[in-house]
Amino acid sequence: MSTIDFSKILGDMLGAAKAQLADKWPAVESLATSSIKTLAQSLVDIEEMSLKGTITKEQAALLLNMHKNTAKMVLLSVEVVGIVAAEQAINAALDVVKDAINNTIGFGLIS
Repeated sequence: MSTIDFSKILGDMLGAAKAQLADKWPAVESLATSSIKTLAQSLVDIEEMSLKGTITKEQAALLLNMHKNTAKMVLLSVEVVGIVAAEQAINAALDVVKDAINNTIGFGLIS
């Protein structure tokens, strides 16, 4: 079972993305929330697979990158968010949970 607190990391990630997107947040809130929720769940899933030994560090990094890119693409689908803003929002969301996730799963998944 995961030791990552999904609700906490989701709240932290949403807060970081909202702060990064600032005045664009109202236009992207629904899509961003859904995407970041999926990204946070992916972190929980990666930890569980890591604990079970069913995923390698390399596979974990690839899975995280896939979900990160998906979240960026969703944000990019909203006209008011540019490439840089989408990247910054996702990076901020991951950065706020980086140390907790990396320490919990025992390797540097989020760089």
